[in-house]
Amino acid sequence: MKKSVVILILVIYLASVALVSFFGLQYKTFDEIIYTEKIEFLNDDIKTMDDGSLYAVVKQDESTGLWVYQIKYRVYPDNATNSEVEYIYDTQKPGVTVDTTTGVVTFEERGALKVTIKPKDGTDISATVTLRAR
Repeated sequence: MKKSVVILILVIYLASVALVSFFGLQYKTFDEIIYTEKIEFLNDDIKTMDDGSLYAVVKQDESTGLWVYQIKYRVYPDNATNSEVEYIYDTQKPGVTVDTTTGVVTFEERGALKVTIKPKDGTDISATVTLRAR
């Protein structure tokens, strides 16, 4: 081999080592699934009882005569792959409806309902609140 070819190979090798050292090799994951870690209620009127359970008192709407409550929540982390949730509640409870797309709970009469929010990504976490229409 000629001396110039050997020198050229050596220069290319040193340049590649310098480039990799400067820019580094980074591991990139594509199509990574980020699971839900926590669900938090955002309603200001939700209180914590002594046993740690959550509750809210629903006030009657004078114009309609119904008790209407909008459940507000946040899924953590914000970049979870599937941030959709399902509402779990007693569907046989008379006079109570839950809109599972908006989170609006409507009572036709006084009563209580326990609503659990669970992520649809299969994570085994949940958040539960008891709503009391008074």
